[in-house]
Amino acid sequence: MHTGRQPAGMQTALVVEGGGMRAAFSSGVTDAFLQADFNPFSLLVGVSSGASTIASYLSKQEGRNLAVLLDQSCRPEFIRWSRFIRGGDLMDIDWLWQVVQQENPLDCERMFAQQRDFRIVLSNALSGEPEYAVAQPDSFLDVLRASSSIPFMIRKPVAIGNEFYFDGGVADALPVQWALSRPNINRVVVIRTRAQNYVKKGALSDSLLARLLPAGGFSQALRQRVKHYNATLAWMQQPENCRYIIEIHPPDDGKMAGRLCRDAGRLRYSYAAGLECGRALLQQWPVN
Repeated sequence: MHTGRQPAGMQTALVVEGGGMRAAFSSGVTDAFLQADFNPFSLLVGVSSGASTIASYLSKQEGRNLAVLLDQSCRPEFIRWSRFIRGGDLMDIDWLWQVVQQENPLDCERMFAQQRDFRIVLSNALSGEPEYAVAQPDSFLDVLRASSSIPFMIRKPVAIGNEFYFDGGVADALPVQWALSRPNINRVVVIRTRAQNYVKKGALSDSLLARLLPAGGFSQALRQRVKHYNATLAWMQQPENCRYIIEIHPPDDGKMAGRLCRDAGRLRYSYAAGLECGRALLQQWPVN
């Protein structure tokens, strides 16, 4: 059996990248972990949809994320271009969380019973700085909602306490460096939702979007998002760093689901690819 915490001298973190419907892949990876009762992670860090992936993993609800992606996330109430064109949100995150909690609820009690350090990455809507919110029962669903509120697709940030937040992917889409900076963490398993050789583009669109926002830290973070993401990838690939990083990434075969994909075939294919990659990691664990 793989379950259990790591010895104090060798603690491992799990980082899960976001990407909307690309979470079908990461959900497959974590479901492979669940099938093997595998959870050696003392720290788990999720960005955007990656946080929802981790939540289902910690609640041990195998198949839940895929079910949500195939059902509620594909309903017309969630993604509606006509609403967006009229000035509303492209994605109705409030509706999604409400209907999911009614029809396929997350077992929060079991999730919190795991007593793992579960962090959800947020982008402060004023400063543009990343915040690594601790998952807590009283604010958990609001924090999840904020972490998935992509600027422009979602018009207004989410209020949590006295602060306002957007999707954590703006400020820190791959929080590997932050995870390795935490006490006692000296290895990180990273579930990517992009292919291994992916290089982020779109600096121009981010710059144009930033012009629509008030000058300040968040608009600057948008302008720097592509540069920061690619710099993180370069840092991960440096020999002195990559020995601490185990990366799981989808195949670059043109068949994987994209951010707004609602094609059931592609979503199932991505999930199956994740299952295969998760099982491949299990075959070689523990990694020295």
